[in-house]
Amino acid sequence: MKYELFIGLRYLSSRRKQKFTSIIGFISVLGVFIGVMALNVVLSVMGGFEDELRDKILGVSSHVVVLSYEGPMSDYGEVKEDALEFPGVLGASPFIYGQGMIGSERSVSGSVIRGIDTESAGSVTNIEQALGRGALGIKGGERIKDEQLTEIGKEILGKLSEPTQSEKPPILIGKELASTLGISEGELVSLVSPFGKMGPFGPTAKVKKFEVIGIFNYGMIEYDSSISYINLPDAMDFFDMKGQVSGVEIKVKDIYAAKTLGQKLTSVLGFPYYARNWEEVNQSLFKALRLERIAIGIFLGFIVLVAALDIVSTLTMVVMEKGKDIAILRAMGATRKGILKIFIIDGMIIGTIGTILGTLAGYGFCYMLKTNDTIRGLIPFDNNVYPISEFPVRIEPFYFLAVAFFSILICFVATLYPSYQASRKDPIEALRYE
Repeated sequence: MKYELFIGLRYLSSRRKQKFTSIIGFISVLGVFIGVMALNVVLSVMGGFEDELRDKILGVSSHVVVLSYEGPMSDYGEVKEDALEFPGVLGASPFIYGQGMIGSERSVSGSVIRGIDTESAGSVTNIEQALGRGALGIKGGERIKDEQLTEIGKEILGKLSEPTQSEKPPILIGKELASTLGISEGELVSLVSPFGKMGPFGPTAKVKKFEVIGIFNYGMIEYDSSISYINLPDAMDFFDMKGQVSGVEIKVKDIYAAKTLGQKLTSVLGFPYYARNWEEVNQSLFKALRLERIAIGIFLGFIVLVAALDIVSTLTMVVMEKGKDIAILRAMGATRKGILKIFIIDGMIIGTIGTILGTLAGYGFCYMLKTNDTIRGLIPFDNNVYPISEFPVRIEPFYFLAVAFFSILICFVATLYPSYQASRKDPIEALRYE
């Protein structure tokens, strides 16, 4: 063992005359520990929240949407086939987008009306799982396999293209919208479009009766209260689109390659077609989330900085107490560089121990949050406020390594000033009155 390391360890050990200094050193370790652990946990939870929100949004909307500058497209079948030929494309489905009012005997509410192809809609969105959750009445925290939800939802989705008992066109509505209208499965609703036929006094609203055959539950109030699904031919008839659709939705294997794939698809299809990806549509939301995570990370990083200041005070006190020892070491031949190393080692031991313990504790806590249902459900979330029902966690090794690296770097910088002051002490002045 080199003498610098040996002496540095002895200076941190507890002795009668050094108990106060040792306590301050312990507090410094505790500060680094708490700062690193809190930073790791918060970054993991924020990353998990971003992933959860992204999955919720992509469960409703597709990864890429092909639209036309000329408005509705009639050759959507060819666009769909061209899209499916691209490597990495998992599914494609035509859709119609419109707005209207849904009315019942109890209430009226605005809604986004989406016409979907029952055979291919499940390949681009999570409509089948949402229908399964709605049919089973799943509440927050309940866990059912996606395969089971998909099978139930697929059966309900298939009914969208079949005749109903009332001989009215079928419709699927969200859980919150059904609650607002005060209706349940099997009841009739009136779908109202402001763009109807021209009458003697101007355009008149178009009203048509639909039968509710299913209620879906995406788990986000914004979608469950504002979206309704009808069959694609029924949407063409209701919106007078006559064999045309609004666009084609596409699902890709790698969501982060959606932008590149959209650009390639646009170049292949040519004018008047263009593609929009999920990042473009929701860029303001995800930019705000990333900015919030960075801001929280910076503020929590100040905890580590405060702990680093404790290291400065700890080393400063050690230098003051060990003035005679430093002088004797210099008189015995120790160099200024050797004295500098002794106190840097002291500070780095404090910072490294706190960082390692904080990293391990943060990882352990995040792992328990991710795998233990009891711990995860201790803090429930209101679904009317948050689009999640429990703590989401994303354990990203890069973040843990980055936090550990910057923590140790901050602690190293904190050791430089007191270590430099110790190396500059004059041994003659220190031993003059001894």
